[in-house]
Amino acid sequence: MYTIKRAAELTGISLSTLRAWERRYGVVSPVRSDGRYRLYSADDLRALGIMAALVNEGWSAREAAAETKARIEGSAQRGGPLSQVDGGPGPRPEASVLPRVDELVAAAGRLDTVAVSDILDEAFSRAGFERVVDDWLMPALSVIGESWADGRISIAGEHLLSHAIQRRLAAAYEAAGARTSGPIVTLGLPPGARHELGVLAFAVALRRAGYSTAYLGADLPAGDWGEAVAARGATAVVLAVPRAADVVPARQVCEELLAAHPDLVVFVGGGRQDEVGAGSVPLGHDMRTAVEAVDSALNARRPA
Repeated sequence: MYTIKRAAELTGISLSTLRAWERRYGVVSPVRSDGRYRLYSADDLRALGIMAALVNEGWSAREAAAETKARIEGSAQRGGPLSQVDGGPGPRPEASVLPRVDELVAAAGRLDTVAVSDILDEAFSRAGFERVVDDWLMPALSVIGESWADGRISIAGEHLLSHAIQRRLAAAYEAAGARTSGPIVTLGLPPGARHELGVLAFAVALRRAGYSTAYLGADLPAGDWGEAVAARGATAVVLAVPRAADVVPARQVCEELLAAHPDLVVFVGGGRQDEVGAGSVPLGHDMRTAVEAVDSALNARRPA
């Protein structure tokens, strides 16, 4: 559940607008805490996101509210909220039951925020979070990058899509809940690195696996990594190394962290993880394998 302040941050909607949409149009009906504060669910955030996208495309607030309610009711009739993801094992999703990546690219190409949101909703309704990320989202990101490079989508379309995915992952990260005990893992990117969707998705996966995490984001200077580890008493660090240009900065961060904190475990993920060295531990190239690598390394260090 999310406070009204957090809901505003995640959706990009002002506090006054959130209250007005609730009061005038009944788009959401947040529950109240014992202290009478509004608390919004993940489905509330989805409804607000749909309405905001429609308003931004020129719909009146009243028309957007009616359309939002119709879409939410349609989702419920098809079997429940599309934002729901399962947390346990199950059949591996076949490509035929996941949305087509070219539909996502086409929606981004025409800057259709509602269609992008609907396609993401559909994908994450099909299976557990980790499976959808491994089998659909990461391959989709590669196609999106190629589509931008060959002109099928504009920079604006690529930014729209990246922002939509980042917001979805950020909401999933918050929904996974913050664990207050156990080893702390800090995650982010080395200085100069900005492609953060993969490491943010992994931060979600670690939270879902029960780890206490601190997500530090993109382009974090080496010195700030050291301060963050010391401040949180981190047991491990995860660095994403998606590009060749990120290898040397990641290696520098790794060397400095291990020199100051010899017992720290520094994991590296991303396409260039095997080039970092300097005492780092590669995570592999899918979410489930990476979570298992963290489990194995940290369990080996726990007292018998």
